[in-house]
Amino acid sequence: MIDRTLLRLKLRDALPRRVTGPTVPPFVICRADPREIRTYLEYTVLRKYRSAGRIEPGEWDLRAKPLAESPKYRLLRGYYDGRLAGADLTVETLREAGYPEREARSYAASGYGAYLDELFASIRERGIELERDAPQAERTADRYDQVAVNVGRDGALIFNSCGFHRLVASQLVGLEAIPVRINAVHDRWWRTHRDAANPFDEHPELTYVGRIPIRWRDVLART
Repeated sequence: MIDRTLLRLKLRDALPRRVTGPTVPPFVICRADPREIRTYLEYTVLRKYRSAGRIEPGEWDLRAKPLAESPKYRLLRGYYDGRLAGADLTVETLREAGYPEREARSYAASGYGAYLDELFASIRERGIELERDAPQAERTADRYDQVAVNVGRDGALIFNSCGFHRLVASQLVGLEAIPVRINAVHDRWWRTHRDAANPFDEHPELTYVGRIPIRWRDVLART
């Protein structure tokens, strides 16, 4: 079975820019201070994989909302601060915070509080490492599932619906740097920086790390 999204990205990356238009390689990884990621886009604005590497014009970045005001963020913050207990993380509570029905039921049934406890402890002790070549990253979903950010017209880092728990946990425990995947870049920012040897190193909040190449085995959905 072919993963059509990865196939499109791989072909787009291989074609000359005169054919594809302005793009950057998909799955570019940088390091960033998670505290500088202050806003987010709803997942329907820019897709978490289809928009990878796209230079996007338009008003999409102006639709970003404060991350700290997200109902999901407030729920995780409340649990981390002790204002919510594990018993409070019911299906109804998760649904009210914006979790889809299936996700809310799954988290509540499996013990969401225990999951969050383990996540907070792991990130506090080990941070978030880029494990693109580790055994647990052999599955397609793990290999490309990095915390995703967009770069707005003025350079603002805008979260984009991939890695929400890891991002919020890294902020709550006080990490100073995490790996992030660059999703879409606003064309106004790109036009100003595209002639640099590495445009992302020109960004004051980003340090270029590398990229995750798309493997044919993942395109063919082989594990």
